[in-house]
Amino acid sequence: MAMSCGFGWLCLLLLWPAWSSKMRAAVVTNRSWDFQFHLEKVAVMDVDIPTPGKGEVLVEVYASNINPVDHKIVEMAGWSWTYPHKLGYDVAGVVKALGSGCTRLKVGDEVWGEATSLMEAPTTAGTYAQYAVVSESVLGLKPKTMSMLEAGAMPMVALTGLESLTFAARGAGRFQSPNTTVLVLGGSGGTGHMGIQLAKAMGAAWIITTCSSRHADFVRQLGADQVIDYHEQNYYDVLFPKSVDVIYDCVGQTGTGDHAFNIIKSHGSFVTLLQGAKASISTRLHRPDVREYAPTCVGSCSEHKKIDMVASLVEQGKLKVNIDQVFGLEDIVKAFNQSLSGHSTGKVALQIFGNASEILV
Repeated sequence: MAMSCGFGWLCLLLLWPAWSSKMRAAVVTNRSWDFQFHLEKVAVMDVDIPTPGKGEVLVEVYASNINPVDHKIVEMAGWSWTYPHKLGYDVAGVVKALGSGCTRLKVGDEVWGEATSLMEAPTTAGTYAQYAVVSESVLGLKPKTMSMLEAGAMPMVALTGLESLTFAARGAGRFQSPNTTVLVLGGSGGTGHMGIQLAKAMGAAWIITTCSSRHADFVRQLGADQVIDYHEQNYYDVLFPKSVDVIYDCVGQTGTGDHAFNIIKSHGSFVTLLQGAKASISTRLHRPDVREYAPTCVGSCSEHKKIDMVASLVEQGKLKVNIDQVFGLEDIVKAFNQSLSGHSTGKVALQIFGNASEILV
C-alpha cells in the first residue's frame, strides 16, 4: 500500500536511505605505487550505500576516530584493493538493517565496536562514512552512559589494551599478584591513556608512565602513581633492573624491547604495539623468562564479548576516553594530520552525524 505524506521534506527524511542510494564517505582515491600512505589521495566523495550480507549489519554511523592502523593498513594491504577504497574501523551508530543470519541485534539498537573480524581487517569496514556494513560479530550495545562521540572514539584502543594486559595477567581479568607494578610507555596518547586505566581496573598496585611534563597532571588523574618526563630522563635509567612486572609499550620505537627487558622482573611481561619494538634475539636469549607479545587485535580480540567487557568497565566508571579534538567527516584530512602529528592527548574523534569540527578544552 502506498504511503501518502503532506510534507515533502518529511517524506524524504522518513524514506532515507531508501530514497537515496548514495552517501558521503572518506576514501583513498587511487593506488600508491610506492605502497605508502599519501594524504593528498584521501578525499570525501559520494559512494553507494552498502547492503548488508549474511551475518552483517548496516549501521548509520554517528562517530569514529583516527587510529594509526587506519593509515598503516593502506601501506600493508592497499596494493590488493580496488579504488576508490573506503577507510575506517571503529564505529558507533544505530542499526538500520540486518543481513540474513543476524539474530543478536535488532534495528534501532545503538551499537559500537571495532570492525576487525578476520574478513574485515585486510580491507576495512569503511566506517568513515554515513553508513557502513559491519559484521554483527564485532558489535556490542553502546553503554548508555556514553555519548555517541565517546563510543566512536574508544573501541580499538580499549580492546587493544584489554588484549595486551590480559596477556600480561596470563589470561585472567586481574593481575595475579596484589603488588603488580605496570609501566605504560606513552601514557597520554590514545592507547596509553586507556592502558593506565585498564591496569588500574585490573588491580595494579603501582602504575608508572612516560609522557611530557605538560601531560603529567592528566595521566595522574587517570591513575598513574609515578610519571617520568621522557624529555628529561630515560625510563630505563630511572627504574631499577628487574623492578617492573609488566611493560605496556604504546610508543613502539625500535630498540624498546632491549631496554625494557632489563627492568622487567623474572617471569614478567613485555607487550608492545609494534613488531619492530620487540626485543632482539640476543636479548630474548639472555632473558628467556620474560614473556613478549605484540597484539594485532583482529578476529577474537574484537568480538562482541570483548567490547561488552569494555562496556562493563565503562558502566562501572573505570574507563573513560579523552577526546582531544573533534573533526567532521568533510575534514578527514585535517583529522589525519592531527593524528599523524603524534601530539594528541587521548583521541582524535570523527563526528560523522552532524559533521562538526571543534577543539575540546
